[in-house]
Amino acid sequence: MELAYRIARIAEEESGLTGYDFEVDQPIRTGDPARAAARMSAVSDWARHHLS
Repeated sequence: MELAYRIARIAEEESGLTGYDFEVDQPIRTGDPARAAARMSAVSDWARHHLS
């Protein structure tokens, strides 16, 4: 998620647009990639247990 957030921040800077991570309800520019990673892990765990 660190890399994803870095890329998103570059895209923000280049485009002048503002990014937002709705999954964890935080803006990209000031958001915490670790929080996003924890959420992604929880979703992956849920999918592994319920969709396998």
